Amino acid sequence: MQRIHTSSGPLSLGPVLTMALVCSCCFLVSETTADDPSPKILRPKSVKIKASLGKPLVIPCKADAGFGDDVTLVYWLVNRSFVELAYPDGRVRMDQEETDTKGNKTFIQRDLEFRHVTRDDFGATYICVVRNVMGIDRKELRLKRVNQNCMKGRKWKESGEKRRKKNG
Repeated sequence: MQRIHTSSGPLSLGPVLTMALVCSCCFLVSETTADDPSPKILRPKSVKIKASLGKPLVIPCKADAGFGDDVTLVYWLVNRSFVELAYPDGRVRMDQEETDTKGNKTFIQRDLEFRHVTRDDFGATYICVVRNVMGIDRKELRLKRVNQNCMKGRKWKESGEKRRKKNG
């Protein structure tokens, strides 16, 4: 290691170089932060996703990458576990990431796909996560059961009321 002689004695370059590196990194991060915001989840907007028992379902997770897709990850968690571990049979899986650039903005979408929704799916918590070196954003959601019989019953009730009025 080289030493620099000062009026107070020899000085090692190690601490000087370390300090210079830290200062330059702080400068670069502060400059980058102003131009490149942290990633943001744009969709889904709702925390309750309507789903029908036994039917397929696709939940999109669309994010503004903030400053580039090559260092931004979009992924899903199920009950705070990776999808592959929560559904080893592959009934629920993450689709491939799709990237779209408009102007200087990069958007990434990764869907969560259900071959068919089961009763257990309504009790699970699904988290879309987007992260890069500038930050992280999460959107936690649950499935809301849509009662298929409700619509059939409403149509039957309405047609029954029409018959009564017609006959009455």
